[in-house]
Amino acid sequence: MEYNKVLGFIGLGKMGNNIVLHLLEKGYRVVVYNRTQEKMAETVHAGAIPSKSMEDLVSKLDQKRRVVWMMLPEDVTSENVMELAHYLKRDDIVVDGSNSNYKESVQLYDALKKHGIRYLDAGCSGGPFGARHGLCIMVGGDREIFDYLAPLFEDASTEDGLHYTGQPGSGHYVKMVHNGIEYGMMQSIGEGLELLKNGPFKELDLAGICRLWDHGSVIEGKLIRLAGHGLEKDGNLKGIAPYVEDNGEGRWCVDTGVEFRIPVPSMSLALFERFKSRSEERFQDRAIAMMRSEFGGHSTKPDKVKASGK
Repeated sequence: MEYNKVLGFIGLGKMGNNIVLHLLEKGYRVVVYNRTQEKMAETVHAGAIPSKSMEDLVSKLDQKRRVVWMMLPEDVTSENVMELAHYLKRDDIVVDGSNSNYKESVQLYDALKKHGIRYLDAGCSGGPFGARHGLCIMVGGDREIFDYLAPLFEDASTEDGLHYTGQPGSGHYVKMVHNGIEYGMMQSIGEGLELLKNGPFKELDLAGICRLWDHGSVIEGKLIRLAGHGLEKDGNLKGIAPYVEDNGEGRWCVDTGVEFRIPVPSMSLALFERFKSRSEERFQDRAIAMMRSEFGGHSTKPDKVKASGK
């Protein structure tokens, strides 16, 4: 049996909406569902088929082996996967593209397997831009199911941006470590930018320096590039409070380091610095908050939020 480019898609936030638009352009037939129905408008206008519930979505999938990709916040993913399972049959496939804890992913794999439903955990990186134009995807689960859906993942990913990581849970585990590394890199960039801004040489062009570093230096890369873009918009970052959120995966990396007695000092420091940002005023925290907004569309807080202590 070959995969026939038909799938259901649940969760049309910043990532899910763009993944669907990308797949529609690749010739997929996509049935979409979102709890807030208004969020389906853009994808439906582009050719997606709307549904009113998970049950309705599944009923509109006409392939013998139904495939549903779920892209929801981590804290509601498990309950929604289990609800979806009520409407699926043996050998149907759930692709979990959330930022779920890898331990929960293993539990979901085992729970669905009891009913003959297949499950893949797909860690997705690249932010909304990558979702629209090609993600970096790391997939865990049974090899035969990955091979069956390889055409889908290849179409959803950028060139050389797909990797089968192995056993169930490993896709989300690799994505977790990716995000822990991201924490450390952003912390270092933020500290460096503050050294530039508040060190002995005044009036340095921070955006220009980031552009320079992104051409041939050993620290060139996406985060440096995005830091430059953000600084071009507002060189002092006065519109962004020095309050840095964390999405959970940095915490899980530190917890995993403790569990397996693996030292992760840079990740730990970066996580604790994010906590510290909520009570101190530092330019580096503005810079890190800005970078999160640039690459992932994560919301920032206006300055008055920090000033009020909320």
